[in-house]
Amino acid sequence: MRRPLIRIENLWRVYTNGAVEVPALRGVSIVIEQGEFVAVMGASGSGKSTFLNILGFLDRPTRGRYLFRGRDVTALSADERAEIRNREIGFVFQSFNLLPRATVVENVELPLFYGPLPYAEQRPRALAALAALGLSDRAFSYPNQLSGGQQQRVAIARALVTEPSLLLADEPTGNLDSVAGKELMELLVRLNVQQGLTVVLVTHEPDIAAYAQRVVHFRDGLIVSDQPRGVHP
Repeated sequence: MRRPLIRIENLWRVYTNGAVEVPALRGVSIVIEQGEFVAVMGASGSGKSTFLNILGFLDRPTRGRYLFRGRDVTALSADERAEIRNREIGFVFQSFNLLPRATVVENVELPLFYGPLPYAEQRPRALAALAALGLSDRAFSYPNQLSGGQQQRVAIARALVTEPSLLLADEPTGNLDSVAGKELMELLVRLNVQQGLTVVLVTHEPDIAAYAQRVVHFRDGLIVSDQPRGVHP
């Protein structure tokens, strides 16, 4: 039986603009189990990106509780949150965010500099992550020598090199053509099924959301539907 990895209880995020309060999340509650693949959808301003940022410890809720592996994240210090984030969470973004003057393997190594892995083991770990994604032959290339699909696979290798339990992906196919987008989604499904990686993906495209096991829709800071899909396409 799966165990809850994430438990969100009555979560609010309210931003202030002068004297005006602008709620981005309005009492969201959800449980995401270990090994799930969840797509998050909603119009611009619906709260989905704020939700993803809170899941990744990049933002803090105004009130409510966020439990990660049973620990109340809202009660942790900044250093404790950073330690869990570096160990447990990988991030993939629409814009790849690769360092242009660093080689592919140097980009993938970057998260390891902030962890406990000995320096001598960092390069082999990064090369193994690239090999797993079929990029061994591009390890010493530079990002501008790669296609968009290859750059996004490098970004995924970088996200996975610390062996996290949760991958957060914000519109990861947004800068890819349909063929590269399909390949990327098939890769994420494979990682989810074969490695048990928990994936939470924000998208506005129904055909991308269809790869997930579960689709959650946000509107005006609220979850308005939460539909299990059962199996991957």
